[in-house]
Amino acid sequence: MCEQPATTESGDSGVATASAAPRFVQWAAAVLRLPVAVGADHVAVLSLPEAARQAFGGRDAIRFLAVGTGESSDGVERLTMDSPLVSWLVGQMQHLGPVVHAVPRGQPTSVRQLAPRLFQPYTVERGTVHLGGCTFEEQPLLRYTFRVTTEAGASAPRLVDVFRNPDGEPVDGDLLTALHVDDLEPRPGRPPKLGREQGTYWHSLASHFAPPSTVGQHAELLVVTAVWCRYVHAKLLFEIGQQQAELRFQGWAQLLAEGRVTPPPYACPDTGLASFQLAATDDGRITVREAIGVCEQSGRRVLQTQLGTCELTGRRLLTSYLAMCPVTGRRIARAEMVTCEMCRQSVSPTCVSHARCQACRNPAVAPAGEPRLARVLGEYPRLNRWSHWRIAETATAYILTSAYFFYRLLLVIDKESLAIWRMAEGPRLAGRWTDVPEDQWPEYLG
Repeated sequence: MCEQPATTESGDSGVATASAAPRFVQWAAAVLRLPVAVGADHVAVLSLPEAARQAFGGRDAIRFLAVGTGESSDGVERLTMDSPLVSWLVGQMQHLGPVVHAVPRGQPTSVRQLAPRLFQPYTVERGTVHLGGCTFEEQPLLRYTFRVTTEAGASAPRLVDVFRNPDGEPVDGDLLTALHVDDLEPRPGRPPKLGREQGTYWHSLASHFAPPSTVGQHAELLVVTAVWCRYVHAKLLFEIGQQQAELRFQGWAQLLAEGRVTPPPYACPDTGLASFQLAATDDGRITVREAIGVCEQSGRRVLQTQLGTCELTGRRLLTSYLAMCPVTGRRIARAEMVTCEMCRQSVSPTCVSHARCQACRNPAVAPAGEPRLARVLGEYPRLNRWSHWRIAETATAYILTSAYFFYRLLLVIDKESLAIWRMAEGPRLAGRWTDVPEDQWPEYLG
């Protein structure tokens, strides 16, 4: 039987119950590889090595009560923390070095023990999940075991266990419980590669963690135990068709094996959405199911970020199927747009009347010096011979009309580059326009 001798504590507290000493003795015997047999009557028998028998009156075994209840009888001791057997075992453990090594009983030691818990949270539509790698790392938690006594035996000696991480910081009590540090066994095989200097350093810190002293009280360090808990570094691979995505994570093996913690959800690198439900877009991109949408025009499964909403119909479409109406500023499906007869821009049908967009129907008079007109005339000086300018503006273009004797001129000009998109002319009193061939534009523009 190999158990932690006292409940986990982090300060001046501990146990002085009748079971504390028997538990400590059984733990120490396991560390020293001394056989202990516990009978149905809860009487334990510890076999002594020959070299130790003289110290115990020549006896080859010590019989003691293994539990805190029951009456002692001839040849069966009720152990306390100041019993000679306890002191002798402490001395023997101190010969092993500055620290002894232990592991939580039953902690996972193989990938096979963890695999079901690692895969369980995930659902992969038309695909699979499997391990792409899993390694174990042993991380130590240090247990400092003290025997606290009072002068003149005012109270029974008690045990205090103080846990610290290798940096000397306290360890969360919930974590200690989850890692089962209350049920230890000696670490099998050779101890981890650990320089004696490191063990000596850990041992030297004991005085910093001893229970606070009070008048008439003394805390004696019995043993420093390095509890080696397994920590996992894992990589999951999600495969759908020929595509593959991976998820790396780490955590305490014991917590993963028991389902106290689960691997994290997969986070889509494109949308930032995270989920345990994975699927693939039609182009094979692996993501989370919540990040996938369907284009209502093409029927393709794509990332939600590749879709936009048509403000005219409310349909969700690939953004390549949408365009901004330069007149209304609304984003609508290209298939829903119409062409203005005058400026030839694709616009929302809601802004068109009598085949002309709202901008073309409502030009404003442009007096001399109007900034937009001045910019155009500065680029094309020959246009100065025209007069009676009127101007309208969309998000992308200037729409200008002018008169010269009996003719009218129409110009649709890119707002940024001032490139001519359309040039047309017509009779001054007519409502129709005729495109001017591009090879004749220099005659108008100079």
